[in-house]
Amino acid sequence: MRNGDVYILSGWSLGDADKNVFGKGVLLGPNRDTLAQGTFTVCIDSVAIFETNVVSTSPAVAALAVVTAASVVLTIYCAANPKACFGSCPTFYAWDGKKEILQAEGFSSSVLPSLEKTDIDALYRAQPRNRRFSVRMTNEALETHVVRHVDLLAARRPANGRVFATSDGKFWEALSFAPPTRCVDDSGDCTAKLTEFDGNERCSKTDSLDLTAKEIIDLYFDDAKSGKPGIVLACRQSLLSTYLFYQTLAYMGSSVGDWMARLERSQKLNLDIAGGVGTFLGGIEILAENVNGEWISKGVIKETGPLASDVHLLPLLDLPEGTRHLQLRLTKGAWRMDWVALTNLGEAITPLRLYPSAVLDDSIESPDALDRVLDSGKVLTTFPGDSFTFIYDLPEDFGNYELFLESRGYYLEWMRQEWLPEENPTLAMMMFAKPQESLRLLAPQYKQIEDSIETVFWNSRYAH
Repeated sequence: MRNGDVYILSGWSLGDADKNVFGKGVLLGPNRDTLAQGTFTVCIDSVAIFETNVVSTSPAVAALAVVTAASVVLTIYCAANPKACFGSCPTFYAWDGKKEILQAEGFSSSVLPSLEKTDIDALYRAQPRNRRFSVRMTNEALETHVVRHVDLLAARRPANGRVFATSDGKFWEALSFAPPTRCVDDSGDCTAKLTEFDGNERCSKTDSLDLTAKEIIDLYFDDAKSGKPGIVLACRQSLLSTYLFYQTLAYMGSSVGDWMARLERSQKLNLDIAGGVGTFLGGIEILAENVNGEWISKGVIKETGPLASDVHLLPLLDLPEGTRHLQLRLTKGAWRMDWVALTNLGEAITPLRLYPSAVLDDSIESPDALDRVLDSGKVLTTFPGDSFTFIYDLPEDFGNYELFLESRGYYLEWMRQEWLPEENPTLAMMMFAKPQESLRLLAPQYKQIEDSIETVFWNSRYAH
């Protein structure tokens, strides 16, 4: 409960239009002393987290339910390495001109109801075939997804250009592109991996003693145009962040429900999540050299999620004229980069917002539009294996628009039985209170699985 109490119910049901839970059991106080026994009526609005070993189909309960001790058969790959299991939020598929491909993942950092957020992803490779454009959303992991909305943003492209979004939700025309003529990192030349968005990603290995260790990538541009410069970067996280999240849950162990409830009740602990391990892993920092030879930060590109490469724009409006050399500073082994380019920016623009005209349940052979199209106050709660298709009506000249997906919601990770033997409350607290020390402590452990974790992850999808 939000006041720290705990109801333990051996039998329960929903009533009053899913606003209350009725059940028999015991009520414990914040210190876990018994306050009462018998039959209770509990208002769902006063619940911080449900913990259950039975998957409830009630959206009201499922939206707050941490599933623990559930009897779920893991894939062979996942069972062999449970902290490399596939996961990380809703996945979105769209047509790329040849086939339907994974193009975006929604709100990857929103791992609790109180961390619900809006996420904007570029559908950079989407190729609409007509005005009726579809996006398929799947739940491919052992997670509960709670989706508030999935809207399409359509921004008119400039002639021979593209449109990109910045981290603050602004959209800019990009009029030209200059890939690096030379790229150098600790291992040597990396130019071929960053000149095109082709799936040939550049990724380094983590440091064996410290998961916060940084590296520098030098980028040289001989064909940059004058004007309003910006840098475009297509990237995704490696599985390092996913591993650390799963390791934290393993440390929480059988007390994961209590931990989640404490996090829901405490603004400070939620701030610790946002400012803990993630801060030390950081994003991809862009640096430029000033007239004194000092390397000055121009900003950071960062987005949580290891599934789909997103395309980010960072305007460099105060970049010295004639700059041809930039640096990227990032944590070793934390990012997979596919493409980088300097661009000449045009105007800032406002995209059209397109709401879904229909939401189809893909499990129904002849699906009809759901009566719960996402609007005010309604959410779509999905379980492992669920798939829904969102239909949008594009403008008449649909081929002239850049498409972005705006999703809002949160998700709840299911607890794996295989994680429970690692329960350690001291190390769990250390992940929040001393994240840098935790990242050093876990470095050797992560190195043991680093070479295989990507293969295990992609082969352990619960459903797709």
